[in-house]
Formats: sequence, structure tokens, C-alpha cells
Amino acid sequence: MEECHMRTFFGTSFAVVLGLSLGLARAEEKPVTSGPSDKAAGPFQVKAITGEKAGTQLCYYCQYNAEVRPAVVMIFTQKADDNLAMLIKSIDEVQKSNAKLGTVVVGVGGIEKADFEKLQATHKLTTPLTVAVDKDGPTAYKLNKDAAVTVLVYKQPGGAVAKNFAFADTKAAAAKAKDIAAAAQDALK
Repeated sequence: MEECHMRTFFGTSFAVVLGLSLGLARAEEKPVTSGPSDKAAGPFQVKAITGEKAGTQLCYYCQYNAEVRPAVVMIFTQKADDNLAMLIKSIDEVQKSNAKLGTVVVGVGGIEKADFEKLQATHKLTTPLTVAVDKDGPTAYKLNKDAAVTVLVYKQPGGAVAKNFAFADTKAAAAKAKDIAAAAQDALK
């Protein structure tokens, strides 16, 4: 009788572990997607928290288009933490040696002015930190709420997306910071 219970216990345990493993494998197979993959979806308003335009409401998409920047990196984020700062710093490095690169971070999904002020005070970032006027971000960009970070690297004129990155969390985004910086460099060519 006890042997039967042990077999049932081990059989059930094996089934649970197998089920969890398959579930995780399926989750890994389906990466998060977010934002446009062919063309930047056009103008939208933000409130600038840092940078030359701090304290104003503007459209960085419009500004960079008018300035005919050869490439732009837009980072949409639902979190403001050290991992995000690491990603932004990698883009800041590209921008420092390529002044024509347009860069902007757009807080969405509840990011507040204070979140970015704290991030700026700690990390002294070059890329402007902004908060989308539309809390969930510009609807035309079709940002996935499951994506903590969406990065669009696009070329001007025309806004053709050179690379689109989406991450479920900021740690995954920071892990790909070098790839994102490389995509920005390539878009400038």
C-alpha cells in the first residue's frame, strides 16, 4: 500500500515538473513583441523631465524629423531603475560620438516625473527623459503592456524601423544594451 502511494507521489511530482518545464519552454519560445516593426508611427506629445526642453510639452518625433536626424532611438519604458539606466548609458555613448543621433526615453504606464528625476540625479544621463502625455503611450505605436521596455531604432527621413526590441523586464533590456547600441550605430550609416 505504501509503495502504491510512493508511486503515485513520484508520478504526480514528475508530471508537475514536466508541465512546468514545458510551460517555461513555451514562454521562452514566445518573446514579447511591442511597437511598430516597419515604420515609426508618427508624432506624439511628451512632457520633458530632463534635457534642454525640461519642463515643456513637445513632440521629439517632430523635432528630430525637422532637424533631419539620420537616425533616432526611442525607448518606451514602464520602469525607471538601474537596469534602464544601464541601457540608456549605452545609447548615450553612441550619441556622444554621433551628435546627429536623436535619442529620447518615454515613460509610459504610470512612470511619474519623480521616477525620472531620481534616475537622473543618480545616473546623470544625456538622453532626454520624458513622460508620455497619453499615460499608456501613443496608441499608434501599439505598445504591448507586457513589455516593460520597447526600443525603436529608426532611420530618417521616413521613419523606417531599422530594429525593434521588446523586453518583459528591464534586466533583459540591460543585457541587450550592446546590441541596441550597435543597432543605433548601424542606423547612422
